[in-house]
Amino acid sequence: MAVSSSTQLGCGRDIDDVWATIDRPPSAHEQTCPFCGPARASLLELERATAELRTADDEDPELQAGPQVVARILEVARSEARRSRRLPLSKPVAGEVTVDLTVSEQAVATVVRRAGDRYGGLQVRRCSIEVVDDPQPPEVTTGERRPVRIPSDVRVSLRVSVGADVSIPQLSSEVRRAVIAVVDEEVGLNVVGVDIVVEDVHDV
Repeated sequence: MAVSSSTQLGCGRDIDDVWATIDRPPSAHEQTCPFCGPARASLLELERATAELRTADDEDPELQAGPQVVARILEVARSEARRSRRLPLSKPVAGEVTVDLTVSEQAVATVVRRAGDRYGGLQVRRCSIEVVDDPQPPEVTTGERRPVRIPSDVRVSLRVSVGADVSIPQLSSEVRRAVIAVVDEEVGLNVVGVDIVVEDVHDV
């Protein structure tokens, strides 16, 4: 016994075929078919109801993402972008095409954030790391000897919020020293500068 499709109409057409042309005027067949006509009318009603629901969702303030949700989504997006960005662990050597070892910006940012979290009056909101280009890279030595690898120079940029009762100059100085030390120790990069921008004051 043949089994018909559950979406097949009595006239033999599939309801998906009716839906595929729902935005066009009905065909001659649909105008006279006792099966396609009602199916088309039901699909038009479904389309109208769906459009109303989408409009209500877009306009209902209770269904809109709040500032914290938007900020979290953007932070995740930035994290994904940083994870795919690679930083060379050592300076490029003249005459070499590639750099042997790299580390993700996300990994370095995690180390920096952990250093900042040690200070109770500081909240690190954003962290980025940029490689400082060396205008005179070391040259390749001839023979079997390889040149000594020199750690890459990087600059760290932080956007932070600080507590109302902290000394910003003192805290910034301590954070700079901590970031330089921890990145050198745990990652092996040479931090040549730490730029700190205070965006907000919390606990006011």
